[in-house]
Amino acid sequence: MMVGASAAALIITPRHFLADQYQREKLADIIPQSFGEWSVDRGIIPVPPSPDLQAALDEVYDETLALTFRNRQGQRVMLSLAYGRNQHRGMNTHRPEICYPAQGFKVVQGSTPGVLQAGNRAIDVTRLVAAMGPRNEPITYWLLIGNTITHFGYGQRAMAIRYGVKGIIPDGVLVRVSSIDQDSAAAFSLQERFIHDMLAAVAPTRLPRLLGSQQS
Repeated sequence: MMVGASAAALIITPRHFLADQYQREKLADIIPQSFGEWSVDRGIIPVPPSPDLQAALDEVYDETLALTFRNRQGQRVMLSLAYGRNQHRGMNTHRPEICYPAQGFKVVQGSTPGVLQAGNRAIDVTRLVAAMGPRNEPITYWLLIGNTITHFGYGQRAMAIRYGVKGIIPDGVLVRVSSIDQDSAAAFSLQERFIHDMLAAVAPTRLPRLLGSQQS
């Protein structure tokens, strides 16, 4: 029985990377520099994570992208993407509920699941609000594991198991959008418009890199 159990464990141990099944494009090539009323604000330089956090991110992710967009009214939205070829390596590191407190923020409004409509696609997102001093930063994000959008925790583990029994190690993408605004409701509304415009501008062949091809 022990020998059989060991053999079974070897058989179901994931050995093949889902990322090897397709040619991966750079994140910067997927996101347009301008679309609709939005364009990259080159006068804004994103604040880098602390050295300890950056080292942890480098261990987990194969590529990250951080951009700040500005519309014609002067409103700004920050976009952050993090890609990991092996989602098992600890994607929780960049989870906003962990990442923001690690940089000195306090989560003042806990995580709330929601659904964001972008074209004919309903996206399962998570919303929360972090603050540090007078800076109030509402955040919208979603997690893509393999080809399916899911949530951290149970959903993430279930997705890993679903791929694992097929011997596949899935990759993962975390898409985060935030803005600085004391009015959180207005910020979430602005972010939803931004996400809608951004996804409408991404080439259809590239959308699966951000949204996957399956509903959770």
